Amino acid sequence: MTNRLTEARSHADRAAADAQAKNRLWWERMPMTYADWQAEDRLPETGEDFRAMRVYLLAHSPFLRERFDAAALAGRAALDLGSGSGVLSCLLAEAGAHVTAADLTEAAVSLTRRAAEYWRVPVRTVRADAENLSFADGAFDYVLSWGVLHHSRDTERAFREVARVLRPGGAGLVMVYHRSSAVYYLKGLWWLIAKGKIFSGHTLESVQDFYTDGYYHRHFTRRELADALQASGLSVARITVTQMQKKILPLVPGPLDRWLKSRIGWLIVAEFTRPEA
Repeated sequence: MTNRLTEARSHADRAAADAQAKNRLWWERMPMTYADWQAEDRLPETGEDFRAMRVYLLAHSPFLRERFDAAALAGRAALDLGSGSGVLSCLLAEAGAHVTAADLTEAAVSLTRRAAEYWRVPVRTVRADAENLSFADGAFDYVLSWGVLHHSRDTERAFREVARVLRPGGAGLVMVYHRSSAVYYLKGLWWLIAKGKIFSGHTLESVQDFYTDGYYHRHFTRRELADALQASGLSVARITVTQMQKKILPLVPGPLDRWLKSRIGWLIVAEFTRPEA
């Protein structure tokens, strides 16, 4: 059976020499639509498809559903960096934010534009590389990047761009993958040992290619993420470890599941500000 994740990687390697071009081609071929990565038909076609993407994201993201206050951004200039399907861009716009949605790929820009048309909200769409944004210094009051910048070739450079385009006193949020997580180690060891990838020279890091989305899929510890953001000129207000709604391990009771997710969940959310000059 063809693994569509590694197939997309092979296609990108054949089609481009530049590292970020390979990254872009992977996502042009495999846009984020919340469909199964191995599915043949992953693109939304109907209004029901766009509604289903929103329902899926919120149903599977406890942090976004319970902790993120989009209404607080009403009237503010917000950048959705790595807009993907456009779900979050549209939610921000519905809450009254002045939204710019930027993504590396034309596929995502098109999806975001179609989502905005479906939800009838004003969203400015721009194709842009997070490592080299065309926006002016201090152009935004808020920058949101949900599950994106760990997929960039040079995440630290992207963090510096976030700090540059955020106005002094502005705020933001990024979510990246957590290396000290059950997913990283349990799935990694499954592929490495049970699937035998260790015998062809793979490591815990390299087997991520077989089951994790993206041409790049970097994982951070909490300290690494905080240090990288602070080095870019941002002040980290809070680091939260979380995970998708599904139980982190089978048969774990609810209270223990929540506790485990707060320690060894697959996602790290960093909330930050850009200090006043």
